[in-house]
Amino acid sequence: MINLNEIARKVTHLGSTIIPIVYYFFNVPKHHMILVLAITSIFVVLIDLVRNRITWIEMIFKKILNGMLRRHELDGKLTGASWVVIGAFITITIFPREIAILALFYMTLGDTAAALVGMQIGRIRIWEKTLEGTLAGLAVCLLVGWFFKDVSWGVSVGGAVTAMLVELLPIEIDDNVRVPVAAGLIMVMLSGLGL
Repeated sequence: MINLNEIARKVTHLGSTIIPIVYYFFNVPKHHMILVLAITSIFVVLIDLVRNRITWIEMIFKKILNGMLRRHELDGKLTGASWVVIGAFITITIFPREIAILALFYMTLGDTAAALVGMQIGRIRIWEKTLEGTLAGLAVCLLVGWFFKDVSWGVSVGGAVTAMLVELLPIEIDDNVRVPVAAGLIMVMLSGLGL
């Protein structure tokens, strides 16, 4: 059965590719990206913290996003949007530009492909995910890495595999943070090895 709300959520998640796109194609300086993401993180988290306490904000959320929000988000936990911006802020702050960009593409594109394929055709369950979804996410990450020439192929493959393994694992840290940070760490280590 097709879950239109979850598909809408993942399509909306694709919108977060704007972060690595702006960083890459507009050659925005790192310190400017960090500042913008810090301010955006604070704003989005504040909205998340007050949305269930201020009636008119709660009504807007319920009217526009209610179907896309997961149970824990409806109960007042941070939404995926907050975690995307926090993850991007951390990733851009701690990693070199090219690795941060690639790690964020893995988070946005790989995670979306994994979720959409897993929901539609996934049959082999691994924890809360599916093998089919993970393989689809890996294929997308490898494709992105193939075209992203700022990072060597060996480094990008290591990052892609890490991104999808970490996305698959049942770790309590939100995947919008753990995927780019783990992929970035592995890519930095592999770069240091000269791959």
